[in-house]
Amino acid sequence: MHRQEILDHVRNIILATHTGLYPDDVNEFSSMTYDLGMDSFHLESMISRLKDEVANIEFTPWYIKASRRGHDTVGSLVDFIDERQPQAEATGTASGESTLDDGLEPLDSEAA
Repeated sequence: MHRQEILDHVRNIILATHTGLYPDDVNEFSSMTYDLGMDSFHLESMISRLKDEVANIEFTPWYIKASRRGHDTVGSLVDFIDERQPQAEATGTASGESTLDDGLEPLDSEAA
């Protein structure tokens, strides 16, 4: 899944778990708590749904970092999933071939 697909998927989940928002309200710079008004119930519902749909990714590290003021943006969640998604797909291949050979460069420690 490419980053834009992940963003669209996360946006759809946010809209489904927090009624009252419009699609234009949800962009990658939106803070989930401050801009979108999501509370802990909304966040937990969203993360639960993501766990069901995005296998082999543990969201606790993102949730801990997101609990700090200003770090709970839609884009930060998309980046978190994007960084881990190829690893999940690579470990899930039945043939043993790595799916990482799609032109993606591994995350280096300087970028983090």
